[in-house]
Amino acid sequence: MTRTSEFVRKVTAPDPAVLAQINGADKITDRILRTAQEQFELVGIRRTSIEDIARQCGVGKATLYRRFPSKEAVVDAVVLKEVQRYLDGNAVARSRGDTFEERLINGVVFTVEFVRDNALLNKLRSTEPETILRSLTVDADPIIDWASEVSAELLANELLSGTTPTAAQRRQLLAAGELQTRLTLSFALTPHTTIDRSTPAGLRAYALDFILPLITGWNRS
Repeated sequence: MTRTSEFVRKVTAPDPAVLAQINGADKITDRILRTAQEQFELVGIRRTSIEDIARQCGVGKATLYRRFPSKEAVVDAVVLKEVQRYLDGNAVARSRGDTFEERLINGVVFTVEFVRDNALLNKLRSTEPETILRSLTVDADPIIDWASEVSAELLANELLSGTTPTAAQRRQLLAAGELQTRLTLSFALTPHTTIDRSTPAGLRAYALDFILPLITGWNRS
């Protein structure tokens, strides 16, 4: 199993113990996770040790190890928490639209802003690209497949009013979801662009002019 496959497995079928640490964290566990993320964003994952997290958090190593048996366990919890933050935020953004077009645009704007402003992703890309580049390029198949399925399901619910898509429709929905995913990965890997990503208005124009026609132009037959 590749690192990317393992990442997707941990996101789609997370360990119940890790979920409990994130969603039902006591004050100390929550402080450990917040401190760990701050350290990862400051110096990167590779250069952060368990000792660094415990010292910055103001807890003993024994206290930290009772909650997280290894650095990998801390990393897993921090990453899953970030993925949850994205999924929850995207759902909230989409819910604020009254029409399919508004929901789609809101989701695109939120996604691009999340990738653009994500301190952890930006740090890893600039200081330890080996941590993420392979998973976002040559080994990105599991991420593309998972994200395309999620996007296709959302689009099917919107465009087909909950009816089961035909085989042809499903292929088109997956293709639309894949194109959205590949665009997002491109922004994550190469932030430089002629597209105005600096303002909500610029992002909405990008979504309206390019993403919406890509989605709504498909053949539903």
